[in-house]
Amino acid sequence: MPKSDTLAAMAAQATRRASRATSPKPAKVDPFAPTPEQREHAVYVEQDIVDVKTKGRVTIGKAFRKQPRFETMEGIGTEQLKALRCYRAAFDASEMSETKCALDVRPRGAAGSHGAISAIEARAFGASTLRGIECQLGALVHTLRDVALMDLTFSEAAMKRFGSREVDWIDIGKGKRKPRSIVKLVPKSGTHRQLIKDEFFTGLRLLIDAVGPYLSRTGIRSDRQS
Repeated sequence: MPKSDTLAAMAAQATRRASRATSPKPAKVDPFAPTPEQREHAVYVEQDIVDVKTKGRVTIGKAFRKQPRFETMEGIGTEQLKALRCYRAAFDASEMSETKCALDVRPRGAAGSHGAISAIEARAFGASTLRGIECQLGALVHTLRDVALMDLTFSEAAMKRFGSREVDWIDIGKGKRKPRSIVKLVPKSGTHRQLIKDEFFTGLRLLIDAVGPYLSRTGIRSDRQS
């Protein structure tokens, strides 16, 4: 092979090696992170997992948690937010897994029998608190449950109660994505969404009074276990 061809081949090989070395590596996927489909329907935040021990609260890891919709809802005041958080904490405590409450599933039985008993008591206290709060909400309890506990939007709650209709939407596309027609579900009437919204904010006034006796208590655990 002529010397010029040898030099050209060596230069081409060096170029290929350089391009491979600088090519970006694919991002590492967190197997515990919410899927794109889950993120479409809710907001997730990464928070510390805190364990309560005799020496105090200890961070033992991190986990993704679903953020309640009301945390980012417009028109929510400080007192309303406190009431909603208390209501949600009681609900989360009442929904704790019975199996994990009864068994110490952590490595080497870190919590012991005391931890299992405490978890069972927290679940029972959460259920009792939830009943005490909701018995004061009257007929508006269903709307508050849908929005504050089930994380439904006003439109989704309206469709759940009154039904829905199909509407054709045009997605104009972006970049290589071509325009397409999308069928979406919306409330049967625009007044239905407003009705749910009005009921929610009316129910908030009742909720503030209902959670008052519980706000000063620290027994409600909001770290839901499933």
